[in-house]
Amino acid sequence: MSCLQEMGTLSDLAYEYKGTGFSIVGLSADVPSGSSTAAAAKEMMTSSGGKFTNLTYTDSVVQTMLAGVNVVPTTKFYDSNGRLLTVVHGAKSKEGWINIIETVMNEKA
Repeated sequence: MSCLQEMGTLSDLAYEYKGTGFSIVGLSADVPSGSSTAAAAKEMMTSSGGKFTNLTYTDSVVQTMLAGVNVVPTTKFYDSNGRLLTVVHGAKSKEGWINIIETVMNEKA
């Protein structure tokens, strides 16, 4: 699955889960905040159909969110209190993401 396909899938899921208490927030791990590449990353996100919150990183994000990440993409699921629930490596199909999301939401309920 290409990055463009993944962005479209995540956008679909962000829309479908809106209002359920589940949110998708992306982190561009290779684009520092305020850099000249941030505009290019925003354009790539827009052109790929990405319609969910996507952040560029700061030093504090690298230290906390990216510590131990050695596979891209890495997806982390957190609860509303900021506790890490699970980590998923690699891209997934829409059905694969739905299964993971539903499992995490059901275990949290």
